[in-house]
Amino acid sequence: MRSRLRNIFFIFILLLFAACSSEKEKLLTGKWNLAGRMIGGAPSSFWFKWNGTVIAPWEKHNFAMISEGTYELVNDRHLKLHMSRGHYKGNIYNFEIIKLSDTELVLGSDYEKFRLKKVKE
Repeated sequence: MRSRLRNIFFIFILLLFAACSSEKEKLLTGKWNLAGRMIGGAPSSFWFKWNGTVIAPWEKHNFAMISEGTYELVNDRHLKLHMSRGHYKGNIYNFEIIKLSDTELVLGSDYEKFRLKKVKE
């Protein structure tokens, strides 16, 4: 009986964590424009899609390059981007999610913190 209760409790905890992750992913999904400055030629926006892909256009001097990759919510407070194509190809970025709401996203790394505003679902 104790073993069964322990298993039920474990399943409940797993479902609770899955629900939190999916809520964060719902908030994250969409197009986010940079609302400030980033160090070193940052993308002008990030488009997080439901299927775990991310698109990051990089615009400079009226020329646009598109980077694509995948994103992963590592846990409730960390986001990992793995760029597989374009300007940022091969780069892996780990960010702390400082703030995530339906209109604002603040990400931090070891060397900077930057803000994004949601523009489209």
